[in-house]
Amino acid sequence: MRYRLSQFFVGALLVIFLAGCATSPGEFEPLQGRNGMDRVSPVRAAEVNTRLGIGYMERGQLQLAIEKLQTALSHDSAHTPARLTLALIYDRLGESEAASQQYQRASQLAPGDGPTQNAFAVHLCQQGRFADADRHFQRAVNDAFYATPEIAYSNAGSCARRAGEVEAAERYLRQALRIDPDYPDALFQLAELQFAAGDAFRARAFLQRLETATEADPAALILGYRIEQKLNNPDQAERYAMRLERLFPQSLQARELRSLRQGDD
Repeated sequence: MRYRLSQFFVGALLVIFLAGCATSPGEFEPLQGRNGMDRVSPVRAAEVNTRLGIGYMERGQLQLAIEKLQTALSHDSAHTPARLTLALIYDRLGESEAASQQYQRASQLAPGDGPTQNAFAVHLCQQGRFADADRHFQRAVNDAFYATPEIAYSNAGSCARRAGEVEAAERYLRQALRIDPDYPDALFQLAELQFAAGDAFRARAFLQRLETATEADPAALILGYRIEQKLNNPDQAERYAMRLERLFPQSLQARELRSLRQGDD
């Protein structure tokens, strides 16, 4: 089973970038006697290049993004947003060791920053370092200024599931819902957990809450099909199947549905 981890969105990166990198006004003032980028302070130069790097990353121009981010770090080696963005790109490219180095350094630079610690924790979990990941998730949720701690709690729940810690997973996911009762990822995971535990009625309840909170996706629709089949409700199961085939005919879940149906024949 694949557990969903919300690693680090570009929008969240930009929030850190804009809010977490404030310095004294003087650091952003142009320096005298030089031209172009050299006229601004190293911190400002790092900020500008990181913005450019994020823009290139969003457009899929990863080599250009890397170049801009490395330029940012040449101006200010302690610029956490540049390191986080580099880590994200390296993860995307499958360069795990390079990503780990950047996440590790970013974590050292911002040990109390929730989004930074969440990003590092997700990476650690993906590497199978579950105990280390949990420590960094705890750092994330302990940040009193973290605007979206439900993301870290939900990710911690995903990671606990990967580690086989079902009780811890449910505890983390329910904590995410105490913060945001409509948080889709936590609702979906709790529906999966309840279904795996054999409680299709509770699974249905979480899935229904998910359906009121967000638009359907293939994973939710195939889960709905399985739940209704388990509850011996073929008409409702068929409605899920029809929606899945209509909305996401090329998805892995649609192919899974066809296999399930062939097995029932």
